Amino acid sequence: MKNIKNNNWYSTIVALLLIWFLLVLSIWIFRLILNEMKINRAMWDYMKSFAWAESSQELALLWIKKYWYGYAWEILDTINDKSVMLSENPLDKSLFHPKRDVKIFYKNDGKVNNYEWTIKALWYDIIPLFYLDETSEYSISNYNLSVLSWDSNNLSWNIVGANSWLSWKWLVTFWEEKKLDWTWQFIYSKKDISTFLSLSNTNYLILNNTSNSWEITYEISTVSSSEFFTKPILNIISSWELGDYRQNLSTKLDNNEFLNILRYSIYSN
Repeated sequence: MKNIKNNNWYSTIVALLLIWFLLVLSIWIFRLILNEMKINRAMWDYMKSFAWAESSQELALLWIKKYWYGYAWEILDTINDKSVMLSENPLDKSLFHPKRDVKIFYKNDGKVNNYEWTIKALWYDIIPLFYLDETSEYSISNYNLSVLSWDSNNLSWNIVGANSWLSWKWLVTFWEEKKLDWTWQFIYSKKDISTFLSLSNTNYLILNNTSNSWEITYEISTVSSSEFFTKPILNIISSWELGDYRQNLSTKLDNNEFLNILRYSIYSN
């Protein structure tokens, strides 16, 4: 009887060790499964967030293309009609759930009233002297332009409007408007900047660096602080947000590339 009791005690120890081993093994496998699930979920969220942030970026570029390259609208980082358009219930913002539904937004820094930049040798900048939103076009009435470095004589100023252009005559120091009449003859007339800008809402300032080797740094600002123009090179930062997770993408848009045909209308005497 004594031997039988000893064998039962030994069997109990073995059974407990086996149970402990199986429990540890189960917990280890369970943690592996949870970690794999977290990794897969993170990878999925990353790919999804990148795709939706890219969708926000494409939407920004699409609207710029639709409304033209002075478009300065943005989607605010709030619950609004545009930011929830990719969520499950885009028509009912009251049903938006921040832990479950997608929110997109983007910022466009193109709308400014002060801008400083450097033009490399034999290059140019084209500045739309207006900006657009979804309903209207807003032009400026006047501006201040100053050269901060190198020689202003190497910088050519020209303004292209809807039907004519304005260029600086260095010899007699005034702005001269040029346009074609109905017989395709050039008409020349002396005109100041503010008067010329009032004739058209869509005006472009073309700055051409004529130096072969020197860069020119300039600064332009509106006379009125309530007026704005569009930078020649702007940055769009688009974002996707779901709960505490956010993905950001940035794209530089060079208006000079899209508007470069205007540089062939530079006429300086």
